[in-house]
Amino acid sequence: MDKWQKRFFDLAQLVATWSKDPSSQVGAVIVDDKKRIVSVGFNGLPIGVEDTEERLNKRELKYELIVHAEANAILTAPKSVAGCTIYVYPYLPCSRCAGAIIQSGIKRVVVEDKPIPDRWLENFNLAKTILEEAGVKVDIIPSDR
Repeated sequence: MDKWQKRFFDLAQLVATWSKDPSSQVGAVIVDDKKRIVSVGFNGLPIGVEDTEERLNKRELKYELIVHAEANAILTAPKSVAGCTIYVYPYLPCSRCAGAIIQSGIKRVVVEDKPIPDRWLENFNLAKTILEEAGVKVDIIPSDR
């Protein structure tokens, strides 16, 4: 991992801590080809929607309401993210976010090589497959931070 990748993963990890989700904190950092940060995102409820204990702790309800970190970073970017790279912590994007990444024109996804929880493995494998099929480069790099 080079110094820039480390910096972007450190930032994605910090951004993940902004999430109020009690079980999963995810962070995303989108950078352009000049290593400038374009946008960041974390998983959370939409802007203006109250983060109540019930909404965050009832899994089925939370899944219906939550905006994933990758989608948040794409949706709140002040300019186009086409051609950019997205760093995601701690895991690969899900298949829904993979679709958003593809549609936004992001060309590279970088994640650290971390064990994936069994309940998400099938979905993350699907996400990796569709990203690569659409021409998005997926880099899984050793975690040596």
